[in-house]
Amino acid sequence: MAQKTVMHKGYHGTIKVNTRDYSLFGTILFIDEEITYTGQSFAELEENFRIAVENHIQLCRDKGQDPPFSE
Repeated sequence: MAQKTVMHKGYHGTIKVNTRDYSLFGTILFIDEEITYTGQSFAELEENFRIAVENHIQLCRDKGQDPPFSE
């Protein structure tokens, strides 16, 4: 069965396909900001999702806020 979302540290992200060039992209779910990530392969998409999550966690901390999901 194909996984329909990626997950990292309590965050979930979408997996979508651009049918023009068959690249992959997605958005982090259940947060107020719209944060996207891309990849030419699933491995690249998943790595870029993890990087986006880590950047979001650090941004929350830099603002003195708790990240929305526990690690």
